[in-house]
Amino acid sequence: MILTPAKFQPLLSPVSGMETLTFVFRGNELLVVEGGAALPDAAICAALGVDASNTLPVGLHEGLYCRAASLPRDAAPAEGFAFRGMRSLFGCMDETMLAIAGRAFQIADWARTHRFCGACGKPTQPVPGERAMRCACGHAAYPRISPAMMTLITRGDSILLARNVAVPAGGRM
Repeated sequence: MILTPAKFQPLLSPVSGMETLTFVFRGNELLVVEGGAALPDAAICAALGVDASNTLPVGLHEGLYCRAASLPRDAAPAEGFAFRGMRSLFGCMDETMLAIAGRAFQIADWARTHRFCGACGKPTQPVPGERAMRCACGHAAYPRISPAMMTLITRGDSILLARNVAVPAGGRM
C-alpha cells in the first residue's frame, strides 16, 4: 500500500541549503534514470533548465527537500534518462519515494493547469502562505485532494468480486 511517509512534512515555501530531490515531470511522466528509477541530480536538472525559480515546494523527508518541476510536453530527456509514467514505476521505485512522487505530480499538475483563471482567463499568481493561485478578479484555485483506495473483501479463501450491471455476465462492454 502506498502511503505518504509518517515523517513527511509538507511545505508551502521553498527552502535552501538542504540536499534536494527534484521530481521533474513532462505531462504525467516522471524523469528517471533509464532502466531504473533514480531521480536526476542538480546538474541534469540545470541542463534541462530546471532551477529553484521554476520549482514548487513539495515537502521535507528525512533531511531532504523535495520539490517538483514541469517541463514542456515536447521536452527531450537528458542522456541516460527517460520519462516514465507513474504506474510503470510501481515495483521499481521505493514506495516512500513513489508516494512523494505522487504528491509532487499532483502539485505540479495543479500549478500547470491553473496558470490562468478559470473564471475570467487572466493570469493567476501564487498566494503567499497558501497552496493557492489567485486571480485579480478574486477567484482562487486550490489543489484537488485525490486520495485513492482499493479494498479487498474476503471470507476464508473466498473474495468478493463485483461487476457493473451494464456488463452482461461473462461479456465485455
